[in-house]
Amino acid sequence: MEKIRKQITGKGLPGEGHVFRESEVVSILARHLRENGWKVKEQVLVEGGSIDIGAEKGGKILLIEAKGEDRGGYISADMNFHMGLGQLMSRMKHTEAEYGLAFPLTGDFIKALRKHRGSFAFEKLGIHLISVNRNGSCRLVPPHDVLKFLDEISED
Repeated sequence: MEKIRKQITGKGLPGEGHVFRESEVVSILARHLRENGWKVKEQVLVEGGSIDIGAEKGGKILLIEAKGEDRGGYISADMNFHMGLGQLMSRMKHTEAEYGLAFPLTGDFIKALRKHRGSFAFEKLGIHLISVNRNGSCRLVPPHDVLKFLDEISED
């Protein structure tokens, strides 16, 4: 019966067998940003390609690359996270913009992020980390707070 339900709904039991795909990350984050006063556009063409979300609020422009899960587990989450960083860095051609990498806050992504504990790379590169939860909550971590965030998620 569970197999049939998954085929019909695309979902299993909460947290079971249902991967947190990139499209879901983008949808939740875009909604969250709009609810918090940002003007949001998805799939923004920028020099070097496209970026998943462009947001503007109070003169601040934030360009966000999003990554999600597939059925590959930790290895895939780690690869997707690093691919996202590479994509983001190749599109960092607008000095007036700020940049962020959004990801689902899942066990596999947390494990991938833990490898960056103690690294000043996000601060030096000016990259925000944006964690996205299925419940609709999101956390925008500015570059100067990334080390603290990485410590927090490593304690869990």
